[in-house]
Amino acid sequence: MNVVTRALKDISLCRGRNTEDRFFEAMRTSASADMPRWFLRAKRPSFKEDRWEGKDAIIETTDVGKLFLQIKSSEAGAAHFVKGRHYRRNKFIGIIVIRERDSFEDILIKARSVLSQLRQDVLKNRKSIEW
Repeated sequence: MNVVTRALKDISLCRGRNTEDRFFEAMRTSASADMPRWFLRAKRPSFKEDRWEGKDAIIETTDVGKLFLQIKSSEAGAAHFVKGRHYRRNKFIGIIVIRERDSFEDILIKARSVLSQLRQDVLKNRKSIEW
């Protein structure tokens, strides 16, 4: 890998880590009233879950177990993730795009939307398997 490519990769990794940090800060500072009743908490994944399974956040719930999120800072990054191996292996990873200009409130709105849809997908899948 040449110097320019390595520098761009380092910048991208730093930007991604900062975006993840902002997500967890927004989740930490939110009041419980800001999230659905089925939401318990958000936590960081283990190294294995992050690196090898593509999970940036683990959301614990009261009814469907754990939900998984991939946190991106751009639509291009989200599109790239959808084409990759982690998403092909597990379609039940929600993708949230957080921009630099997004406030904590914006992040919470996006999180509620993505997590609610992901939860519904899990519930639908569970019902179809039961029948």
